[in-house]
Amino acid sequence: MEQIILSGTLFKDAESCIDKSGKTYSRFTVVCGSNDSTGRAVFTRYHCICYISGYEKMKKGDQVFVTGKLTAKLGIDENENPSVSLSVMVFQISGGYRAEERQKTKKTKQE
Repeated sequence: MEQIILSGTLFKDAESCIDKSGKTYSRFTVVCGSNDSTGRAVFTRYHCICYISGYEKMKKGDQVFVTGKLTAKLGIDENENPSVSLSVMVFQISGGYRAEERQKTKKTKQE
């Protein structure tokens, strides 16, 4: 089995959803940053589905560590340009710093 491991932050607040069989899951987007060959920052978005409870209240900017199965789909966007959609079915997840904690730390350091 192939797996992907991500360390990133939430692009927006997680959503709580219910599938066709009545099971609850969370849906969220993880943004991961890296540098390209020229040293410029590059950000990749991964659309995640997570059936593990306790992560549905994550907020934009919260850090997460995710392991799961990656699926990539090619498509055409609204401007008829090629696009790639990256989805991850989450098997393991753990939280890192919370966005609100990070803001408090920044304010304390500035004072």
